[in-house]
Amino acid sequence: MSRLDEITQVMSGFNREMGFRLVDWSAECARTEVAIQPQHLNSQGIVHGGLYCAFLDFNCGIAGNYHDEDEPAKSCITLSLTTNFVSSARGGKLLGIGRKIGGGRNIFYAEAEIRDEAGTLLATAMGTFKYSHQR
Repeated sequence: MSRLDEITQVMSGFNREMGFRLVDWSAECARTEVAIQPQHLNSQGIVHGGLYCAFLDFNCGIAGNYHDEDEPAKSCITLSLTTNFVSSARGGKLLGIGRKIGGGRNIFYAEAEIRDEAGTLLATAMGTFKYSHQR
């Protein structure tokens, strides 16, 4: 089993249920994707803002939880998340990238963006997260 498959298995049920998938993970960034499903759309036929928020939160959190294979796994809770909606999508895949941008032993800061498959920026976020030690 690959490391990304192992990480996917310990993701929260919500993130798995939404279809979020980790495709690349390093100390520099996390790259993710989600295939847009009918339940992700609002009444106007565009991706619901709640999906954007959840996907941005996932990208920030997974970026901050990066650890080397010989280190224990990390988890976190979101303390704040500021989201900016830039454009809309109707189908295809959303591509996410998250980066840890600072912090210390207990708190970290991260940023994320979502683009469509053509590279159009759809949404951005910055957040504050607290490492949790419940695992």
